[in-house]
Amino acid sequence: MRGSVLGTTLLLGLAWSQALSPTSPGQEREPMVRVNVTVLDRAGRPVTDMRQEEFTVLELGEEQRIERFLPPRAPLRIILLVDRSPSVAFGLVQALDAVLEFLLHLGPYDEVSVISFSSRVALESDFTFNMDRLREVLRRLEPTRDPTDATKLYDAVAIALERLQEQREARTALLLVSDGQDRGSTEARRDETLQLARRSFVTIYPIYVTPRASAKSEYLEWLAATTGGELYRTGADLDRNLVELARALRSHYVLGYVSSHPPNPKRGHTIQVRVSRADVTLRATHSYRPFVKKP
Repeated sequence: MRGSVLGTTLLLGLAWSQALSPTSPGQEREPMVRVNVTVLDRAGRPVTDMRQEEFTVLELGEEQRIERFLPPRAPLRIILLVDRSPSVAFGLVQALDAVLEFLLHLGPYDEVSVISFSSRVALESDFTFNMDRLREVLRRLEPTRDPTDATKLYDAVAIALERLQEQREARTALLLVSDGQDRGSTEARRDETLQLARRSFVTIYPIYVTPRASAKSEYLEWLAATTGGELYRTGADLDRNLVELARALRSHYVLGYVSSHPPNPKRGHTIQVRVSRADVTLRATHSYRPFVKKP
């Protein structure tokens, strides 16, 4: 399979395609559902010493067996995936200003990698917690002047998810700044990336660059819904929403389970999280929407 160029020297092949196929018939494991949980005490301060056995997860009212547990002390690694195509030129500066504020509210050792894309996919920065470096990278990102506007959105999403899958012991998130339009991907197709997102155990938070409050991007909505994330829009509340997201990511737990219910793509599966400890409140993923590829 042809590789994609990240930066001027780094070549990254799309090994993600291997994750979409079982090694042999009947051996493909169901994807693990990811649940993000923030626990707060009475004063609203994060509680970071919870144990796995103190959590209970219910899906559609039925208890699920927690198979993966990452506490707040586990590393947090985030990929910021930025669309630089001409079609987002009107809103890119505002989106990146809000993203910079988001970065400023992360923990001092949380690591962020920046990947940009338009008609090519480029690694702007590998994982780092150097805020000066990240600020410099964001400040120089500008829309391209590619007249073909051959945006490789699907290729870029596949690459970012592959890189995050390598972070086995870390809490992970993908922050995607885009208008949701793909015009030139050659390695990945839309449904393949949605299927990969469902299997990647990564929460995706799209930032929808759009001038219209009523506009919709089915693709960005699906990425958020199938990974338990949330879709944000460029607008007056974006800065505040991303600051709240950063604060939640700093102290959240990650729980993983394999659903006991068959996927229903027509509606979300409700999730409820309970804890045995008294005098705490929870903020948790409340649903996900399984992606089932159409025959």
